[in-house]
Amino acid sequence: MPQVDDELDEIRKLISDANPGPPSRPKPSAESKALIPARPKQAVPVRPKPTRVSTSRSASAVSPAPKRIINAPVQKPVTVREYDISSTGKVTMHRDNPEELDTGDMNFDVNFDFDGEYMDVPEERPLRLRREKRTGCIGGILYAAFIICIGLLLGSVLWMAAVDVLGFSSVDEAVTVVIPPDFDMDYVSERLYEAGVIRYRFLFNLYADFSNAEDKITSGSFILNRNFDYRAIVQGMTARAGVRVETTVTIPEGFTLLQIFTLLADAGVVHTADELWETATNHDFQFHFLDSDTLGERFRLEGFLFPETYNFFKASNPVTVINRMLNEFNRRFGEDYVTRAEEMGMSIRDIVNVAAMVEREAANDVERPAIASVIYNRLDNPAGIGRGEPFLEIDATLSYAVQGTDLVASPSLDHPFNTYMHPGLPPWPIANPGIASIRAALFPEETNFFFYALHVDGTHRFFRTYDEHRTFVRSPDFGRWW
Repeated sequence: MPQVDDELDEIRKLISDANPGPPSRPKPSAESKALIPARPKQAVPVRPKPTRVSTSRSASAVSPAPKRIINAPVQKPVTVREYDISSTGKVTMHRDNPEELDTGDMNFDVNFDFDGEYMDVPEERPLRLRREKRTGCIGGILYAAFIICIGLLLGSVLWMAAVDVLGFSSVDEAVTVVIPPDFDMDYVSERLYEAGVIRYRFLFNLYADFSNAEDKITSGSFILNRNFDYRAIVQGMTARAGVRVETTVTIPEGFTLLQIFTLLADAGVVHTADELWETATNHDFQFHFLDSDTLGERFRLEGFLFPETYNFFKASNPVTVINRMLNEFNRRFGEDYVTRAEEMGMSIRDIVNVAAMVEREAANDVERPAIASVIYNRLDNPAGIGRGEPFLEIDATLSYAVQGTDLVASPSLDHPFNTYMHPGLPPWPIANPGIASIRAALFPEETNFFFYALHVDGTHRFFRTYDEHRTFVRSPDFGRWW
């Protein structure tokens, strides 16, 4: 029966095509599912009713549910038969054409193991999303408490930072903060913290970096309030701040550089006297009466820091302080004084040199022009003192020579400022004279005095000759100073 064998081969092929392979292939569509026999349940399987396929039915009239339509390839006039396919794979063929050889209804066992082939296919179950492990009610409460604590902590930190930055809740109290010339922001924040103006140094440094505060703040002594915000603090330490601490300092007439610088440092105008010495020695102040060739000499400004009462800011820049006094000298030593010095054939420095000795020697303003005349008489006519060279023999120059040392002032002291031993003017002025002594040096009294000596009453007596002077010195009226 070749024809029957061929048909059986076609049936096996169709069954094989209807079951394409293992479950790793793509999920079958709904239409394909209708062609796949239902998987037997673990319970006793129920054999489905046979499905009869007929050419008299249209394709659209056939219900897709568990029926299966199997069409054999057409190579010649085709005879359509009906088959029963059970869940076990057993196929039963029925004759439709009575003209065909009557072989009877035949059952064919198809060797196809549904359970084995579909063993790995998962049962159709509803998909469930994976759920994380539950923490329970207590865990949720603890987690919420943790979040709340973190929020409160961050909120507290932000509030404390805002209070410090904005100056809230600070007492209304004025404090003084001193900033040196060579400051940095770490030093400034430390001083502000110690004064109670800020609470958090790192926060102020952060604000200073953001606002370029280091370029705005200047050295000085400032009055700040503890309730200032950060912006007001920085503004309060600028050069234009209206709350800088001022101090009044009076520079007495006849003070030396050593005395002036010590006085300014003690008054808090500068931090140390060394700052003033460094500035006086090396800073090139632009004034016509200063010789640029003397730059680098320690005492180059001696005599030109005009004695006066000044209002200085505390912790000021030393250049500003010295420049202030030089400006005052320039204002007082006006054009008429410059012209007078030229008429006398003397430089401004020489006039100041004479005025400095007058300042240290004179007991009052009346004596000043007379003492200046003695100095000029000795310089111009040394024979009047019985010596071939112009020795001034001024005791005040000896005092200047020994200032700040353990030396004893004596006419026998070997020192450039000993005018008993060295003729002419001393190397530089011995003091910073006031305007009365400067006027006396510019307009001396016309006398023939070559000598003067201190009286016990604190004033001086003037003499024309050495004998007159010697007689007075030997008398009980002479007021010896050493």
